[in-house]
Amino acid sequence: MSSHERVPNEVWLEVFELLPRDSLKHVHATHRMFRSTSRPLLFSHLLFRPYFREIDELGDRFALPDPEVVQRTLDRLEFWSSNEIAPLVRQCTINLLGARFHTTAADSVLPEPTESPHTLMISFMDHLSKFTGLKKLRAHHALFTQAGIVNLCQLPLLREVVTKSCNIVPGETIDTRSLQLRTAKLLHRADVVAEEDKMGAIWLSIVDRESLHEFEVTGRSFSGAGYTISEGPAFPNVHHLQFSIDLSTMNRNLTTLSKFPAVRKVCLSGWGDFEYESTDAPLHRAPDVLPLLQEYSGSCTPLHMFLPRPTLTCLSIHWCTPDELSSQLREEYTHITSLDAGLSNLDQQTLDTISTFLPELTELRLQIFYDLEDDDVEDGFNPKATNFFSTLVNTPAPQLPPNLRRLAISWEFDFEFLSDAFEDAPVASPDSIPHFLAMRDKLRERCPALTTLWFDGRDFMFWWRLLDTGEEIEQENKTEGTESYRLRRKFRDFWAARSS
Repeated sequence: MSSHERVPNEVWLEVFELLPRDSLKHVHATHRMFRSTSRPLLFSHLLFRPYFREIDELGDRFALPDPEVVQRTLDRLEFWSSNEIAPLVRQCTINLLGARFHTTAADSVLPEPTESPHTLMISFMDHLSKFTGLKKLRAHHALFTQAGIVNLCQLPLLREVVTKSCNIVPGETIDTRSLQLRTAKLLHRADVVAEEDKMGAIWLSIVDRESLHEFEVTGRSFSGAGYTISEGPAFPNVHHLQFSIDLSTMNRNLTTLSKFPAVRKVCLSGWGDFEYESTDAPLHRAPDVLPLLQEYSGSCTPLHMFLPRPTLTCLSIHWCTPDELSSQLREEYTHITSLDAGLSNLDQQTLDTISTFLPELTELRLQIFYDLEDDDVEDGFNPKATNFFSTLVNTPAPQLPPNLRRLAISWEFDFEFLSDAFEDAPVASPDSIPHFLAMRDKLRERCPALTTLWFDGRDFMFWWRLLDTGEEIEQENKTEGTESYRLRRKFRDFWAARSS
């Protein structure tokens, strides 16, 4: 093929991006012309597995794989860190090899290794500086070294660091003086129960606060380091923040949150008894914290502190009781247009409260996680969801925001507390299921802008959407089983899509 007849490399690159990895390997080996084009794709992601997880009577621990596997892994690391390959790596994932189960105490006693159990991890950290094109590092149960931290800070294109349950190699001393980690995204998930989160303290001490745009820190131990944040300079460019907080120390929490003046989206999970007043530190006025907040998600408990912000439009509450949600709604908040909440129950009064205090909602999604007991079951049938959906169109019907465009209500039931007589999870009979088309028509009379409905009663499902063209699409399923499960898995895509 002459040069003027060749397909441009840019076109081949778009084609190769669609191929699975095994096919890409074949393309790479087919012809010299394809090698240079396909190579950046073939070596863009390095998956490194330094440990096995041993599970036995003595608990969980991490160990090196067999010697031959160790050697193959070291040889593979040398290849990937070579001058020809290393600059092509854009993403690196560190994860465990898997689990090896030992069922008896005798089996669980393994011979002591003759070399450090962290040989592979240490070697990887020593080679990290070779990956000069690295943009994303994701590490699960990785152990960092001084050399690894230094090398990470020197990577020029690094944009994202995600660590989960990571720590420091035992005996290693980390000196963070004169180190700076420039990354736009730092997500650190510590062990839920840990006395000391060493990695969290390291990230805080070296991260460049000017370059950071997305920041997530979860785990009880790390939240205790909140004073480090509050005493240091601000994070002026963080737009997305996720925090675990101790609700009993809201003074410290608000002082810490005040260091993030540009946050648009915040997720706050927490524990402890909420305490707004405290004498251990000056209390920040809540309106001065997160002044540009647009989306709040997480615990319901501190919600009232952020609701008055006129910039806030979207709420996502992970779980609460109807009374807890109602107690947060103290006046009309006309700037809130979207609510996504997980509730322990749902009735007409709760819907009325939501509609009264959030009258401008255009999107409402409610997930109800209900613990069934014997009193909730009639003749082997649970009428909770069917009765609720019937009330949506009965007179007097519950209020709904008049400008509502999208409505999704899903019921999930826990049968754990039922007696043995109802062990098989009672199922609704088709005759008891609401007439959804009639419901849809009546709801549209009340909410003329309605374009999307999703009703899930566990034993039955219905969804409907009005497209911009005027065409209506809908599906109804009245039998619990494979079809309902299949539809339920599609909810995320259904809700994310619009009416176009």
